[in-house]
Amino acid sequence: MRIGAKPHVGRGPHGQTKEGPVAKENRRNKLIQLVHIGRSKMGLTDDAYRAFLEGIAGKNSCAGMTVRQLEAVLRAMRKHGFPIDARRVRPEEKGAATAAQLEYIKGMWAKCARDRSDRALSAFVKRIAGVEALRFLTVLSARDVILALREMMPKAGFDPDTSEAPDGKN
Repeated sequence: MRIGAKPHVGRGPHGQTKEGPVAKENRRNKLIQLVHIGRSKMGLTDDAYRAFLEGIAGKNSCAGMTVRQLEAVLRAMRKHGFPIDARRVRPEEKGAATAAQLEYIKGMWAKCARDRSDRALSAFVKRIAGVEALRFLTVLSARDVILALREMMPKAGFDPDTSEAPDGKN
């Protein structure tokens, strides 16, 4: 290989990425899983399901199908009412703090902090949770920040359960 030349990165003659055997098998397993979900969502009986597969792919079981045949089955299921959409992952499933937690933190900070600036809030979050900004909080670290703020609220003259001052003023 000459100096400066880039090694072959697994692309086909038309620029498409080639899948390795593991990636291909993972994709196939995911497609089989989607076909089975579609079967249950569509309410197909075993006989109707196998007839459906036979009509689309020429096989009565996903086990013997190729990736292309499974994709064809999914396209047919979509035409017959099975919506296949990307599963949206909620922030708490990814580990990120929820919008409600972030709003709660900002609201409590506005009530009980002497310096209500975003910069001061970021410094507080960094000290408690060890992250640079609110957006990097996880559900668990946001909980720690909330607990720390709840401890600060009585010192600032607010009830943490009602966010009101004891004399009734907000």
